[in-house]
Amino acid sequence: MKKLHRIIVVFFLIVFFASCALMPEINEPTYSNAGQVFVYLSSSQEPSTDITFVISGLSFMNRDGIWFDVPLKPRSINSIKLSRNQIKLREFYLPDGKYKKIKLIVSEASLERDNEKHSLALPQAVDNQMIHGELLVDIDFNVFYRESLCLFVDWDINRSIVDKYLFQPRFVAKPQGLEIKNILAYVSNEGSNCVTVIDKQEDSVVGTIAVGEAPMGIIASSDGARIYVANSRSNSISVIDTSVNRVSTTIDNLGYSPEELALSWDDNTLFVTNPRSNNVSVIDVASNMAVARINVGEKPIDIVADTERRKLYVSNYYSLSISVIDMATLVVESTINLSSNPKYLALCDDRLYIGSESVNDVYVLNIPSYSIDTVNMGSRPERLVCGLTNRVYAGNIAFDEISFLHTGLDMITKNIAVGRSPAGMDVDAIRRKLYVTNKSSEDVSVIDIKTERVIKTVHVGKKPHDIVLVAE
Repeated sequence: MKKLHRIIVVFFLIVFFASCALMPEINEPTYSNAGQVFVYLSSSQEPSTDITFVISGLSFMNRDGIWFDVPLKPRSINSIKLSRNQIKLREFYLPDGKYKKIKLIVSEASLERDNEKHSLALPQAVDNQMIHGELLVDIDFNVFYRESLCLFVDWDINRSIVDKYLFQPRFVAKPQGLEIKNILAYVSNEGSNCVTVIDKQEDSVVGTIAVGEAPMGIIASSDGARIYVANSRSNSISVIDTSVNRVSTTIDNLGYSPEELALSWDDNTLFVTNPRSNNVSVIDVASNMAVARINVGEKPIDIVADTERRKLYVSNYYSLSISVIDMATLVVESTINLSSNPKYLALCDDRLYIGSESVNDVYVLNIPSYSIDTVNMGSRPERLVCGLTNRVYAGNIAFDEISFLHTGLDMITKNIAVGRSPAGMDVDAIRRKLYVTNKSSEDVSVIDIKTERVIKTVHVGKKPHDIVLVAE
């Protein structure tokens, strides 16, 4: 019976992956003068009706009346699930210029009432330029070459049905603006070459900012005035001015593939790991110039700053070591050897927690003695972040979970399921929330630390790598 069960499981897995391989890919149109656009759909009201409809087409009309079709796999939208939430319909590119209309094509719609499902008639044409099932939404926005913006479409759910069974939904659309609030979080999207801006009060996307290619590490200055983003494929650092939420400066004279970032105690110096050149770049923030490079071990990945002792800790993946750098002299003063490949780090008071993808333990480096302890996690955690009192949060990619580690007991007290491939994390101590970027599911899980449960999912760009919260 066990053998038969395994054969059945293998058969279904083969069928599943074969069907996925046969699914048609979306062919993205290319434009030489393109700008990036994200479209988000939401509703600001509590629905009185349970409506489901399918969006099967999306187009945009520029000021000259030319329509640009955006490839879109049919998306099923439900009023109950959408209420007070936000979904990403699509991210794509359009030629630069001014646009004035969005066209949505609805292919089916239904209403559930008294546990019965009723089909709805599709939107009716209101002029000779439209066909059955099309909806036109007015909007005024500009696409700029190599820039990124969000469009927000709000659905008036409770005024969507006419004459009982005619689906005639009302939408209002607007582009992101400068009214973005100050209580923000920033997510680096490695696969979308942009940074998503999230309002921490509402836990919703309010904007996007184009940066360099394959952005990874991201860090904020202590006053929240600047965000630094490591663009691993374009070998640069984007500096975002948070007062206008635009890139103000690009730092180019770095090593190869900058990955993670740390700031000095006075915010005057930025440190950047360069895994392909086995060193750390030292950047003078005033001049935005690289002024030195510090040789460390092979493939340095993560870096954290010990602002109290004015040290830097760097994880060297291939050298199986941690480099300790003196910030004043810019010299490696100690090298701590480990027995497996270190990846990401979290400095919590006088303990440096070290994650590794090759063992089920977290290394604990005691400072300043540099003695090493281990804590068994039961899995292979990579990303780590310091939490509230006596807590470290660890991301488990194998099981798509976040583990709550009690540092006083050296044991896991809770495992919380999040999105696929949890990566970067940051903590909002004021609102007692933990934000987790999920690389494969292209979203951010928001965890209520007190109740230890996911309270919201925020859709961002492709392959979100890390997140930083701006201090208030």
